[in-house]
Amino acid sequence: MTVDETQTARKGLLKFLARKGGSSHISELHEHSTLRFAAGHQAFSQLMEGLVADGLVMYDGAVFHLTDAGREFCKAMLL
Repeated sequence: MTVDETQTARKGLLKFLARKGGSSHISELHEHSTLRFAAGHQAFSQLMEGLVADGLVMYDGAVFHLTDAGREFCKAMLL
């Protein structure tokens, strides 16, 4: 993925989480990532690791959750 594609996918995944009430099971989020952004397993893992490292989402072993910082970030985007 290019830098622009990565940024678009990151924003898209955050929007998806926001639309789902702030949480989504990994399988649902992975499916959305694959279909919408053509981000297969490795690219999805890198995207999500980056979002976790940036403090925008947390992962509990099955479900990704927006953090307070992630919710604030989403407020600046059109959902």
